[in-house]
Amino acid sequence: MYFRREYVRVPLLVLLLTCLGVVSCSRNEAAGTPEGLEGSVSISGAFALYPLAVQWTGDFAEKYPGVRIDLSAGGAGKGMTDVINGMVDFAMMSRDLHDEEREKGAVDFPVGRDAVLPVLSAANPLLEKIRAHGITAEDALRIWVTGECKTWGQLLGTADTAPINVYTRSDACGAAQTFAAWFGAVQEDLGGTAVYGDPGISKAVIADPFGIGFNNMAYAYDSQSLNVQEGLAVLPLDIDGDGTVAREEDFYQTRSSIAAAIEAGRFPAPPSRNLYLVSKGAPTDSAAVALLRYILGDGQDLNEPNGFVRISRQSARQSLHLIRSASRQAGRRRDNTGNALMLLVAALSGLAALIGVQFFLPGRNARRIYKQRLSGVLMFVLTVSSLLLLVAMLAGLWFKSAPIFEHNTLRDLLSGTVWKPSQGRFGFQPFISGTLAVTLIAILISLPLSLLTAIYLTEYARPLLRRIINPALDILAALPSVIYGVWGILTLIPRFGYSLLTASLVLSVMVLPILISLFVEIFSTVSQDLRDASTALGATHWQTTRKVVVRKSLPGIFAAVVLALSKCVGETIAVMMVCGCLPYAPGSLRDPFYTLPALIGNNYGEMASIPLYESAITFAALLLLLIVLAFNILSRVILYRIEKNNS
Repeated sequence: MYFRREYVRVPLLVLLLTCLGVVSCSRNEAAGTPEGLEGSVSISGAFALYPLAVQWTGDFAEKYPGVRIDLSAGGAGKGMTDVINGMVDFAMMSRDLHDEEREKGAVDFPVGRDAVLPVLSAANPLLEKIRAHGITAEDALRIWVTGECKTWGQLLGTADTAPINVYTRSDACGAAQTFAAWFGAVQEDLGGTAVYGDPGISKAVIADPFGIGFNNMAYAYDSQSLNVQEGLAVLPLDIDGDGTVAREEDFYQTRSSIAAAIEAGRFPAPPSRNLYLVSKGAPTDSAAVALLRYILGDGQDLNEPNGFVRISRQSARQSLHLIRSASRQAGRRRDNTGNALMLLVAALSGLAALIGVQFFLPGRNARRIYKQRLSGVLMFVLTVSSLLLLVAMLAGLWFKSAPIFEHNTLRDLLSGTVWKPSQGRFGFQPFISGTLAVTLIAILISLPLSLLTAIYLTEYARPLLRRIINPALDILAALPSVIYGVWGILTLIPRFGYSLLTASLVLSVMVLPILISLFVEIFSTVSQDLRDASTALGATHWQTTRKVVVRKSLPGIFAAVVLALSKCVGETIAVMMVCGCLPYAPGSLRDPFYTLPALIGNNYGEMASIPLYESAITFAALLLLLIVLAFNILSRVILYRIEKNNS
C-alpha cells in the first residue's frame, strides 16, 4: 500500500460535507417563502391561446418585473403532457379536459372563448359562390371524413369540376378535435393532407387555390388589423342548413364581429369553444397564482381588443374560489433546479477530492501510481457509462411500452395498417414503411452525387476551388434541419405537394453536404505514394481514382453511408414539415406518408388522455432505436468482412 486510510478520509469528509450542504439547502428552499412577487412561471400549449397569452404575460411582466415568464406554443396535446409531467405551471388548452386527464390531477380554469373556422384560399375562382352557399356540418363530414365530396361542384350542387384539396392538422391539437366534434367525428377521423400547426394550415391553404382547411380565430384573422388574413377567406357556416348564408349568419368580416356573435350565442358550439389554462392541481406558487388572478380579472380587458370573448363573471368567481380553497401542497410543482445544481457541485467536489488525494501522499512514486490507477478507473467508468446509457435507454423504452403488449401482439403491431388510438388500434406498418422508404430514396439520390463531388474535389479540383467549396459545405452541414424543411415548403411543395418525393429530396439535400465532407476526409487519407505508384505503372487519372483511391476507401465510404442512414432514419422536423403525415404506406412517390419520428413529434402530447397512447408512442421510439441499432450492427459486420478481404 502506498497510502494509508487516513489519506482517503479527507476527500470523503469533503464529499460528506458537500452532500449535507445539498440537503440543508434543499430544506431551506422548501421551507422558505419568497418575499414580494418574484419567481418564474412557465406556460406551453395551444396555438389558439398563444396570441392572447402573449398580451397577458407582456402586460403582467410590466406590472411585476420580478416574475420571469416562459411562454411557448406547440399544441394543446404538448401543453397537457408538459403540465401532467410537472414540466410547466400552466398548459394552454383549446378543448375540454378528458376524464383521464382529470384523474391525473389536471384542473382547468376558463380564460376566454373563440372558435375554429373553415378556411379556403382567397384565390379560389369560385370564392363568391362558395361564400354565398356556406358549409354545413354534413358538408364538412363529406369533405373531411367520408371523402364523398371531392369537387367544389359537389359542394355547391353545380357542374364545377375543380377538386377540393383537403388539409388537416398533423399534430394532436384542440382545434382539430373541436372542429371534428362539430360534425360528430374525432381528430383521427379527419382525412386530407396533414400539416403541422395553425400557421402550417393557413400557409398551405393560401398557396393552394382549391385548398380547404380550418384555423383558430387567432390565425384566420390578422392580429393587428383583426381583418381576415391576407390570401385567406373564411367559409361561413350555413347554420340553418337552407343552402345559403343569410345576413344574420354572415358575421365573419373581422375577428371582433365573430367574437360578438360567439358571445351573443349566434355561433354554434362546437366549433366555438372555451379556452383554458390548466394546472396540475390548483396552483399555490405565489407567482403562478398572481398571474392566474390577473388573467381572470384585469387581463380579461385584453380579450375583446384581441378578438376573443370574455369569460362570464360567474366562471371567474368559481375559478378564484378554487384558488383560495386549494391546500398549499395541491398541485405544487417543485423547482429542482437548485437541487440539481447542488448535486452537480457535490459530484465535482467529490471528483476534486479524489484528485486532491495525491497531494497528501508521501513520495513522488506513490502519487504517480495513484494518478495512474485513478485515471484508469475514471476512463473505465466513462467507457462503461456509454454502454450503460444505451442499455438504460432500451430498458426504459421497453418498460414504458410494455402495457401495449397486454392488448396487442408484436406481429399485430408491426404488420397492422390501421392507426386509430381512440379505438385501441395501433398499426405501425405505415410508419415503418414510410421511414424506410424516405431513407432509402434519399440515400439513393445523395450517395452518387456526394461520391462524385468528393472525388472531383480531392482528385481534380484546383486548391482555390477547394478552399471555397469546403467552408460552404461545412456551413450547409451545420444548418438546422428546420431550415431545410422551410426550403422544402417554399420551393418543392408547390411543385410536388406533400409527398414522399418532396421529403426524399429535402432529406437528400440535407445529408448531401455531410456525405461530401466525410468522403473528402476519407479520400484525403489515401497515401499519395499509392497514387504515384499507380500512375507510374501507366494507369490513367480516372483508373487510379477508381482502382486505388475509391477501393482503398471502401471501409470509410461504407461507414459514412451508415452514418447518413442513421441521420435519415431519425430526422424529424424537416420530414414532418413536408411529408403530409397520413398514416398510410406510400404507393407512389407523389403520395403523402408518415414516419416514426414524425409520429412521435406530432402525437406525443396526447398520451396524457388516451389509454395505451403513451405505450404506443414509446414503442415507436423503441422501434426507431432498434432500426438504428440494426443498421449499425449490420454495418460493423459488413465492414469487418471488407477489411478482412482487403488485408
